[in-house]
Amino acid sequence: MAFRGARFASSFIRNNLDAFKQRQTALQNRIDSIQFPEKYKGTIWEKWAMYWRNLIRDYKEMVIDTGKTMRERPVRSGIYLTLLGTTYYCCSTNPDEADFVNRFRQCANELQLVHPSCQNPTASHHIQFLQRCYNEGIVRRITLGVVSFIWLDNFDRGVAIYKAICPYLQPRYMTFHERVVDVGFNNEWWLLRKKMVDYDINEENL
Repeated sequence: MAFRGARFASSFIRNNLDAFKQRQTALQNRIDSIQFPEKYKGTIWEKWAMYWRNLIRDYKEMVIDTGKTMRERPVRSGIYLTLLGTTYYCCSTNPDEADFVNRFRQCANELQLVHPSCQNPTASHHIQFLQRCYNEGIVRRITLGVVSFIWLDNFDRGVAIYKAICPYLQPRYMTFHERVVDVGFNNEWWLLRKKMVDYDINEENL
């Protein structure tokens, strides 16, 4: 079954490449058939047209070479396409700080609907901790393209005391992991989600 799927994927890619190649060839033929009037020859317009004509020809050759390589090595090409597709999906679903704020507010509102005696201490303490961090203005976000991190700085951005602006007192890379309070991936903030599990259950009352 897996081999049949691989053959189907290879055939699908090959057919699409052939169709794209035919369109490129037709476009190249139409461009090559364009003839400039005598009054435009030797001018910047002719040079500009020649530039785009050569550019299209280069891309055509690149597509043809890529198609030949994919036909010769379909398994490796499939792996590359899968990695590219996965990377694109992760980048497109990488949450930003606005998503974290919205999720944090949603969790805080859900927790407020529960009586304090029934709130999960882990969820309650985490929400209160994040609220204090936002009040102090030390919450930051850094992204690696496919994943984001919410971390805590030393001071608010508006603070201009010596400790806040001295480059030798800035957060260190070696201890950066200790400042991370959440990890964003695939449209989800996973540590906040973990903290909110059974947020309305206080095991001390059981």
